[in-house]
Amino acid sequence: MNKKVKLLILAAIVIIFGFILNFLLASYILPADKTLTYNWEFPTNSAIYTTMFVSKEWDDSVDTVGAQYDWVICNTTKNDVEKWTVSFELPEDTYIDSIWNVDYRIVGTTVELTPLNYDDVIKAGSDQTFGMILIGKDEFVPGPVNIGYSVIYSATSLPLFPIMCFLSFLWALFFVQILSEERIRRQERARKQQDKETIIQSMSTFINFIDAKDPYTKGHSQRVATIASELGKRMGLDSEITSHLYYAGILHDSGKIGIPDNILKKVGILSSDEYYVIQQHAIIGGHMLEGFTAINGIREAAMYHHERYDGNGYPEGLKGDNIPLFGRIICVADTYDAMARDRCYRKHLSKEKMLQEFKDNSGTQFDPDIVKIMIAMVEDGTAEKLTAKL
Repeated sequence: MNKKVKLLILAAIVIIFGFILNFLLASYILPADKTLTYNWEFPTNSAIYTTMFVSKEWDDSVDTVGAQYDWVICNTTKNDVEKWTVSFELPEDTYIDSIWNVDYRIVGTTVELTPLNYDDVIKAGSDQTFGMILIGKDEFVPGPVNIGYSVIYSATSLPLFPIMCFLSFLWALFFVQILSEERIRRQERARKQQDKETIIQSMSTFINFIDAKDPYTKGHSQRVATIASELGKRMGLDSEITSHLYYAGILHDSGKIGIPDNILKKVGILSSDEYYVIQQHAIIGGHMLEGFTAINGIREAAMYHHERYDGNGYPEGLKGDNIPLFGRIICVADTYDAMARDRCYRKHLSKEKMLQEFKDNSGTQFDPDIVKIMIAMVEDGTAEKLTAKL
C-alpha cells in the first residue's frame, strides 16, 4: 500500500470521526435546556427574548381597569427551540380575563405560559405571537420575566460541520486524483508489459539467426539472460535494472552474427588468427548496439563481457570496477552456461569442477563479489533449475 493510499484512508477516518463528533455535540453533549431572566427595560439582551405592548385599554368601573397585552417571543439564534415557557409575577388584584395562542397556569402569583402543540417549535430567526386580557385595579406593570426553552441543535448548524464538509470536498478531490493516477499507472504497466513482450520477441527473433549459425549454443543467450537477471536480484538491484540485465543477456553475443561460420563452428583448436577473429564478436556487438539507447547497459554487456577482473581480458583490457557492471555480471553468467553445456570442443563440466573453476578464478577472471553469488546459486541448485528447460 503506497503512502498516498495510506494518507487517503487516514483522512477518511479523521473526517468520519469529525462527523461523529459533530453529531454527538448536536445530540448529546451540548446543553439543550436554558433559562433566561431579564427586566422588560432590556428585552433584547438575549438572542431569545419576549416583547409585550398594550394594544387596547378600557375602564370597566371605578375600581377596575382592563387592557389587551400582545406578546411576541423571538428566536434570533441559528437553532430551532422547543418546549418554551414564559413566566412572570401577576399582582394579587389582577386576573386573566382571556388568553389566546398559548396555554397557561397560575401557581400562587406566578403565571406560566406554555405553547400550544402546534406552536411548540420556534424556528431559527422566527417568532411566535400570543396575547391576553388582564383585569385589575391598576394597570399591569410587568416585572422581571423568565424564559425557559430547549435548544434543538442541528448538526449542520455547528461550526464543525462546514469544516468537515470542506475536508470531505478535499478528500473527494484527493480520491479522484488517486483513482486517476492509479488508472494511468495501470495503463503504463500494461504498455510496459506490451513493450517488454515486443522487445523480447524481437530479440528472440534476432538471436534465432545467431543460433542458426552455431547450433551448439542454441538457447545459450536465454540461459545467460536468466542467470544474469537472477544475479542482479540477489545483488539487490531494482526490478528495472534486472529487466535490463535480462535484455543485455539476450543480446550479449549478437556480434557473433559477423563471425564467419567456418571459424564459429570449428571443432578443433583455433589458431591465433582465428581466435583473434572470434574476439572481434565483442567489438562487433558493441558497435551494432551503439544506437540501442532505450535500454541501459545493453551495449556494455555485448562489448565487455569478455573483460577480466585482473585486466587481462578483451577487447580493451579493462580492470576491476572499470569494467561496466553489466559486463562483469554477464561474464559470470556466460561462463557458467559455457561450463554447464556441451560444446563442439568438449563435454560439460561437473558441478564440482564448475565450483572449483569459479573459486580459482575469483578476483582474476571474475568480480569476487559477483562470483560469490554465482557459487551460491550453483551450490543450492538454483542455476540448474532456472536453465533446465531453456
